[in-house]
Amino acid sequence: MATEKQIQANRKNAENSQGPKTTQGKEVSKMNAFKHGILSKHLYISMSGEIGDRKAFEEFRDLFFMEMQPLGIMETLLVDRLFATFWRLRRCHVAETGMVSKQIEPHYLQYSIDQMETLGRARVDDEHTFFQRLRSRHGCEIMAAAMECVIKHIETEGMPLPEILRKNFENEVGTRQGFIKTEHIGAVDYAFRNRDTKPLSDEDVKVLTNVALESAKGAFTFFTAAGAIQEIHEKEVQRADLYSKMVPPLDQLEKLQRYDAHLQRILLQTLHELQRIQAVRLGRPAPLSAALDVTLDRE
Repeated sequence: MATEKQIQANRKNAENSQGPKTTQGKEVSKMNAFKHGILSKHLYISMSGEIGDRKAFEEFRDLFFMEMQPLGIMETLLVDRLFATFWRLRRCHVAETGMVSKQIEPHYLQYSIDQMETLGRARVDDEHTFFQRLRSRHGCEIMAAAMECVIKHIETEGMPLPEILRKNFENEVGTRQGFIKTEHIGAVDYAFRNRDTKPLSDEDVKVLTNVALESAKGAFTFFTAAGAIQEIHEKEVQRADLYSKMVPPLDQLEKLQRYDAHLQRILLQTLHELQRIQAVRLGRPAPLSAALDVTLDRE
């Protein structure tokens, strides 16, 4: 919609337009402002349900007619058709924006859902869970959080890990995935849980506890750093994927382009015909009629 500043500027320009000069002509033109809208009165479609939107549409249509200064039925019909074509072009552009927005708005949410689905499936895949989680920021954060719990327990309670923490550690990280630091923690925990069959000296307890703690801290640092790297990578992937959605789907884009080109032809033809008729009325040299419309295609 035109702004208030644009409306005032257009009204000022309209005062200097080449419209009717005689009193009779001005009266006829004045009446046209009330009689126009044979085509354009059916154009308005409310998208918000607000009454003010239709009022703004009608004010802009009136301003359009005031700017064009039609005189007589033929000029009024041409101006009406010109406005109707312009408004359909505007609607075409709004539709294109809507198609793009429809692809963009759920983009980040869908990406997060896909990540959670992948990680959820990884939890029940003992063979690949560790490396699948390592490939995403969210997966690295989950494993870092699990290692943080292990570190806090070792620092306060020592080894072995309680059953619930051990299960969480194995579910979220895994202890047999070829990652040496988590394997160390799993091996130390196993040694402590089987002290009855294979006793440990005080020195063994001290050394093994320190091995488990240092391994947990090393794993936590690794997962945190890997998560930061994956976050940078994922943002780049998300941005590239987002940019690829900045145009409507191909089938819809082709329809929009054909419709836009069709409206552009109507707009130019109508404007040319209006200018020709108004030039004749004002006694000026009339531009040549746009009698030939050539369209090239592959057929």
